[in-house]
Amino acid sequence: MKYFKFSTGSTFRLLLSLLTTFCVISPVTGQVKKTDRVYEIAGESVSPRLAGEILQVLFDGVADLYSNADIKKGFYYITDKNGRLFTLAIPNKEKGEGPNESDSGLQGIIPVLKVVMQDAPMLHERIETFIPDKYELIDMMHDYHVVIAGSVDGILYELPPPALVPHIGFFAGYNADFLKAGNSDDLYGFEMDPALFPSAGISFKAFLPRINRNLSLTLDLSVGKRYLYGYYNSGDFAAPVTAVFYELHLHNYLLMTDLQLGYNFDRGHLKPFASGGICTRTIISDNSTIDSDICSEGLVISDSHDYDIDEKTSFGVILSLGFSFDISGEIFLTTAIHYSELFITPSYGSYRSAGLTIGANF
Repeated sequence: MKYFKFSTGSTFRLLLSLLTTFCVISPVTGQVKKTDRVYEIAGESVSPRLAGEILQVLFDGVADLYSNADIKKGFYYITDKNGRLFTLAIPNKEKGEGPNESDSGLQGIIPVLKVVMQDAPMLHERIETFIPDKYELIDMMHDYHVVIAGSVDGILYELPPPALVPHIGFFAGYNADFLKAGNSDDLYGFEMDPALFPSAGISFKAFLPRINRNLSLTLDLSVGKRYLYGYYNSGDFAAPVTAVFYELHLHNYLLMTDLQLGYNFDRGHLKPFASGGICTRTIISDNSTIDSDICSEGLVISDSHDYDIDEKTSFGVILSLGFSFDISGEIFLTTAIHYSELFITPSYGSYRSAGLTIGANF
C-alpha cells in the first residue's frame, strides 16, 4: 500500500496528489497521520508482525523504510521490493556508555542492507562504510531506488532532511605569514622574514543537506600570537654618518576569521574535502617596535621607538584542502591545509598566509 503521492511531474499533478491523499486516504482508513511533514501509520498496515506499533514513514519507493515512532527504541523496518520485512536495531548511545558497547549492536546492519540491496552491488562498498543515521538510511534507500528504477520516478514519499545539521568544534593550527612592504608606507625598503606562529580557535559548521548532503558552511574564529622580524640597511645618509641599520619587530595578537563553503567528495568514514571563501585578519593587540643603529665617526647610536600599524584589519580570500574522519555519527576529526591571499591591506604591498589545522567537531 502506498501512503503519500509525491511525483516529479507538473505542479498541478503534485497538488492533485496531495489533495487525494488528504481527502481519501486519511479520513477513510485512518491509517495515515500527518504531523508537521511527518507521516505515521499503524504497524499492521505494513506487516502483522508490527501490530500495535506506530511507524513513521521515512521512504516509499522500490523498497520502503519506516522507523518506530518512539525514537528511543531505535528500531527501523525495511520492506524490500518482494515484500519481505527486515528489522534494523540502531541503538542510541547513552551517556557514559563505552564505544564497544554501542558499536557491537551495529554489526548486523551491514549484512541486512546487503541482502535488501543484493541486486545493487555497486552500493555494497558504500554499505561497508555506512554510518548508522536516519538520514543516511533514507539517502541509501533513495540511491537504491535510482539504481533499480533508473530514475527518481516512482518515489512516492521521502522524508526531507533537516535544513541545517550544526556542529561545533575546536582546532589548533600552525601558520606562516609572508609580508612585503609597500611603496607608500614607512616600512618601504624593509625585508621581512616569514612569521611562523601557532593559533587556536573555535569552529561553527553547518551541513546543508536540503541543497546537497556533502555541502557545508563553516565559520572559524581563531587567535594567534605572531612575531615577525624585518630589517633595513639605509644607503641614504650624509657624513659623518657611515651606516644606518633598522630592525623591525612586529609583536601582534591576531583575530583570524574564515567563512568558507565546503564540499565533501565521499560518504564513507574518510572524506576528502575542498572549501573556499573569505577571510579577515585583525590586529587586536600590538606591541611592535623599530630599533635603529646609527654609525657615526666610530660611535654607534642606538634608539628604539614604538611602531603602530595604521591598518588593523585585512580582507582576502582563502582556499582549503583536507579530509575528515567520522568517529561516530556526531563526532568527526578534521585536518586541512589553508592558503589565503589578503588583498585589501594598505599597510603591506603583499600579504599571503598558509597554515595547517587539526580539530574535532561535535
